[in-house]
Amino acid sequence: MTTTQGEPVTVAMVQALETRLRHCEDQLALYQLIMTYGPAVDSGSSEVASRLWSEEGLYDAQVGSWSGRQAIAGMIEGPAHQALIHGGAAHVAAMPLLSIEEDTAFATCYFHLYVRDGDGFRPWRVTATRWEFVRQPEGWRITSRVNRLLDGGREARELLARGVE
Repeated sequence: MTTTQGEPVTVAMVQALETRLRHCEDQLALYQLIMTYGPAVDSGSSEVASRLWSEEGLYDAQVGSWSGRQAIAGMIEGPAHQALIHGGAAHVAAMPLLSIEEDTAFATCYFHLYVRDGDGFRPWRVTATRWEFVRQPEGWRITSRVNRLLDGGREARELLARGVE
């Protein structure tokens, strides 16, 4: 077998392609995981949203912190979140910066929360968000998600800086 340039295909070439393909598949899986969060919480699908985390995963949203799938599901089912989504809300992620190393990964992105305001929507919260992931037998899961309001404070800038270092 030869390449399109007429060179013989080597074991090293196949291994390099396998490595590149796995990295691309990991990126796609992590993008899917992040992008599932908004529709899951905006539809009130607490079971779907909480399964995005590892069993002991942490969600620190600055307005509250929840540890474990059950606590995260409880937040989504709780009166504050239910009032938010029944009033009209959209959790929207920007394209994340990803870093993957073997079976761990992290992502940094902006997250916007829009709320219904009359006939339209207005931004209610815009945060710097850091996600940390681990590969588990069932696929990638969130081990930690930290949001910090972009209010000029140091914490949000530090989260963003960690993502570009």
